[in-house]
Amino acid sequence: MIVGFNIDSMEASKEGSARGDLKINYTPKILNVEEVTVSAFDDKVARIEFDFTVNYTANNEDAAEILMSGNVLWKGNLEEIMDAWEEDESLPEEMRAPLMNELYRRLLSEAVGVANTLSLLPPIPTPRVNK
Repeated sequence: MIVGFNIDSMEASKEGSARGDLKINYTPKILNVEEVTVSAFDDKVARIEFDFTVNYTANNEDAAEILMSGNVLWKGNLEEIMDAWEEDESLPEEMRAPLMNELYRRLLSEAVGVANTLSLLPPIPTPRVNK
């Protein structure tokens, strides 16, 4: 279960005005997992460090990028998590989907605001109202 979520840094840039076939891709990446003590809990938790990149390409050329780095604190199954990470730098399957879903939910929400500031399309589909 996620008990903490932190964005530690955010960078964004764009290369002029993108023209042509615009594609938006998101890439979450788990960088490190470590066991930490948090004063709010009696038990130790897993601190999962991540990078999350939103890439904009137009005609196969880089048009813009949003990069966020941070960490998630996960409580529960600490021994299993640490064993999986130490074995092959992966996470247990039962926690992978909820963790990735939460990363997408929170970080894409942040990326929408950054994209708006840079006058980029939002990195998620927006509803269209037809006549």
